[in-house]
Amino acid sequence: MKKYLFVIIFTVFSAIFGFTQEKNGGISGKVLDRVSQQPVPDVVVEIIGLNLKKGTDESGFFYFETVPQGTYSLRYTSIGYQMLVKDNIVVNSGVIAEGTAELNIIETDEIVVEDERFTKPGDISSSFKSLTFEEIRSAPGGFEDVGRVVQSLPGVSFVNDGRNDLIVRGGSPSENLFVVDNSPIPNINHFGSQGATGGPISIIELSFIRDVSFITGGFSARYGDKLSSVLEIKQREGSRIKFMGDINLSATGFGAIFEGPIGQQKKGSWLVSARRSYLDLIFNAAGFGFVPEYYSFQAKGVYDLNKNNFLTVNLIGNLDNVRFNNDDDEKKQDNAVLLDNDQKGYVTGIELKTLLSPKSYSLINLTRNYTSYNYTGRDTGQTVFFTNKSKEGATSLKAEYFLQPFKSSQFSAGVEGKLINLNNEILKNTDTLNYINPETGGRYILEAVNINDNTNTFKGAAFAQWTQSVGSLLKLNAGLRYDYFDFIDRKNYVSPRLSGSLNLLHDLYLNLSYGIFYQSPSYIWLVSNRENRSLENIRADHYVAGLEYNILPDMKATVEFYYKKYDKYPVSTARPYFILSNSGGDYETENNFGLEPLISAGTGYSKGIEIFIQKALSNNYYFNINLSVFAAKYKSLDGIERNSDFDNGLLFTAYGGYLFGDGWQFSGKLRFAGGRPYTPINPNDGTQLVSEYNSARLPNYYSVDVRLDKKWSFSKWTLVTYIDIQNLTKRKSVTKYSWNKYRKEIKQNEGIGILPSIGINAMF
Repeated sequence: MKKYLFVIIFTVFSAIFGFTQEKNGGISGKVLDRVSQQPVPDVVVEIIGLNLKKGTDESGFFYFETVPQGTYSLRYTSIGYQMLVKDNIVVNSGVIAEGTAELNIIETDEIVVEDERFTKPGDISSSFKSLTFEEIRSAPGGFEDVGRVVQSLPGVSFVNDGRNDLIVRGGSPSENLFVVDNSPIPNINHFGSQGATGGPISIIELSFIRDVSFITGGFSARYGDKLSSVLEIKQREGSRIKFMGDINLSATGFGAIFEGPIGQQKKGSWLVSARRSYLDLIFNAAGFGFVPEYYSFQAKGVYDLNKNNFLTVNLIGNLDNVRFNNDDDEKKQDNAVLLDNDQKGYVTGIELKTLLSPKSYSLINLTRNYTSYNYTGRDTGQTVFFTNKSKEGATSLKAEYFLQPFKSSQFSAGVEGKLINLNNEILKNTDTLNYINPETGGRYILEAVNINDNTNTFKGAAFAQWTQSVGSLLKLNAGLRYDYFDFIDRKNYVSPRLSGSLNLLHDLYLNLSYGIFYQSPSYIWLVSNRENRSLENIRADHYVAGLEYNILPDMKATVEFYYKKYDKYPVSTARPYFILSNSGGDYETENNFGLEPLISAGTGYSKGIEIFIQKALSNNYYFNINLSVFAAKYKSLDGIERNSDFDNGLLFTAYGGYLFGDGWQFSGKLRFAGGRPYTPINPNDGTQLVSEYNSARLPNYYSVDVRLDKKWSFSKWTLVTYIDIQNLTKRKSVTKYSWNKYRKEIKQNEGIGILPSIGINAMF
């Protein structure tokens, strides 16, 4: 803490005595055709307000060498393309900012003088949101974590503010697809939940992120094996111009990022990072019994083999460990309900992009991912009652082809094969639950589990997608996807997708989409019992209708209605009230893994309305407001309709920020979430009635987060400092009620209270 205080005092001292002054950085990037991925030469790139302009070279590159530090908007103008404006380009002293852009082609050879800020891929009509690096970095209460920031978007709820699980439109946290530079990743989080997609903190290094696309429904046939959302992260390249570095301390850890060019002719670049958490230091100092620590590593390299072939290599790795301080009886009792969760894993992706013609290109992607889980459960006497040593690995090869036969048409197709290896050693004692069986009057009992299994299996997929525009009036998308999974009895699934966008008025659009989506059962469910291989892929039908209105060039509003119908969801035969859609949103217990006989008999639905207003950063301020009203219901094996665990009913988030000048920026966020359902607990013996399952609701929750940033510029480097206060009102969310069998009392599990943190970035 003394070191942090010294840095803050030093920066204030520097400001008082005039050590800071107006300094310069740079902006570089590449301009591509969004559809054909061809470099676009002779694009005029203008820094709005500075009267500085550059043209792109034959490779699409541009470079502003001397730009005063500050926050700018870039305008990209070229004949035959829609004019694009990118906001929130931050130039720091001694650092080259990223300005890569993708332009949308138009059907005339004129320059369209109307700015376009809110762009989206051609094969997406609805339920699309995007985030930039700077929006993620400066989000209050976001911990510079992409998952936590996405939780502030429409239709996304959460279980507790100590995790970044994405619960999208009432769906399970296992229903989200992560794609990083076109490589599929099972989970982007440290201490990730096996069989789901959430965790406490993201592995992805923020400084690698260029932009993020988030699709919450009706996504195209290119994406599969998930039911609710697609989070696609595009990472930036390292600098092709000079060596740069960033040494930083954030809310959750400290690390370093370095980057530089490969070769003398801007043929490629490299980018590497390493990070270590300091949560173990804080938790130890505070006397907590639960002490997590993690390390993460990341690297990216790009190289232009020639003018038509481009190679990208990515590496992401993590080491996660948990220690328990069982130095008194109270900590032993608290820790007895937690699982020791040690993990390690990596993802390696290699991709070759080939420009086949002026209208087409291909992507060949080879990805290897691996995760080793090591869970242990101990009672207060330190006797082990549960162990789960699982290793999940997959090697996938994907080939995709993209063609723009006409200016008004787009076509894409692809195939993918995935070799999967599963190694599981699981021991679980017989467990008597608190739930009362209405037929016997006794408690439900889950049988002991003893698994030692090594399995190799295969997944395959193919898709085709067509997009057709009719002038500026209408855009139609049609796609078809095929999925194959060798590990289950019914192996083949076909899912059509349709969507469209109709221009009702000049700035008003009607967006519609429908699609069938399939997701294979989680691997852990399938290996737990030989009978579970009769499970089928889970199905969800999406119906989405919405209006999108561009209020101003820098402001838009959307209203969307959606209905999501579920079928073939796995349910337990040992506890007929339980459906697996209600798992994965919190830290695991031994009964969250689905280690019991399951059948595909669950059904359900989620329906709601979302209102979203977005003001891009211009005139020194920005804001986002969203409201979601929804309901999520499920039927398990007993056929009774019940509330989903993730049915908040109402979500509201408003956040924004203002740039004061001289390096100062303030931002704030207000969030409200309706209480989630839970099952009441008998205070006398801790029992719960199946007839009351999810019939009560946790208290509503609201929080206020604020953040203050200050930038200090020196001759060849920049120091960025911030203070971020999460949950300024000190109101703790009630995440669940549980029965403490040692104290014979109901325990109220609470989220994080007020949590101040500081951040320091030294960039050079």
